[in-house]
Amino acid sequence: MKIMVEMGSYNMKQLSSRQRNANKLSVYNTLKNAIQFLELKPGTQIVEADLSAELGVSRTPIREALMRLSDELLVEIYPQRGTYVSKIDLSLSKEMAYMRHVLETEIFSKLCEEKADIQDAVEDKLYLMSLALKRQDPIEFIRNDAEFHRAIFAHAGHEMIWNTISNTRAHYVRTLVLDMSLPNSLRKSYQAHKKIVQCIQNGDKDGLLELMEDHHDYKLTPMDEKIKAAYPDYFKD
Repeated sequence: MKIMVEMGSYNMKQLSSRQRNANKLSVYNTLKNAIQFLELKPGTQIVEADLSAELGVSRTPIREALMRLSDELLVEIYPQRGTYVSKIDLSLSKEMAYMRHVLETEIFSKLCEEKADIQDAVEDKLYLMSLALKRQDPIEFIRNDAEFHRAIFAHAGHEMIWNTISNTRAHYVRTLVLDMSLPNSLRKSYQAHKKIVQCIQNGDKDGLLELMEDHHDYKLTPMDEKIKAAYPDYFKD
């Protein structure tokens, strides 16, 4: 009986620890999504007490999440002054986009050489993207855009690489939200995703490379300057 009680106590401690870890992860993901999808605007002050009340958790997981987001350069913590959502660093955003471009182009090119049949892997993602397009919902479109690319990476046996890219692309996602809010951007992106599938399955590597060069948006363009001019308070000088 004593052993059973001790084991039961140990399991309860395990469960409690897992719950705490789950709470920390949930708070972190909630805050990160709010930042990358611009629910929390760049430059917004974050008040721990307000978040604690809104999320129904203590300040400890919030503080830990903010420290982690600070390491990722998504928030800036100033002792005695407060915590703020970092403004968008366009150079950093482009650097993240370039990292993705290099990795994704390599993986997609190999699939293209094999004329891999990826239609079944991405069909439902394309459908959900088409629904988001009809509703003109850039956030839902971007979420399913990510799942589209995850599915192709998984098909190639490289889902871990996509997870690494995905975990570091929040800076790029913030600029993408602004870009996808522009007229015709969602339709253009949707058509590009359909063409990616066609190029891979037809073995059209030249077409794929040309498409990827434009699709990843890792170079500064006049459109970036227009977006900065439209949202001057969102960007770092």
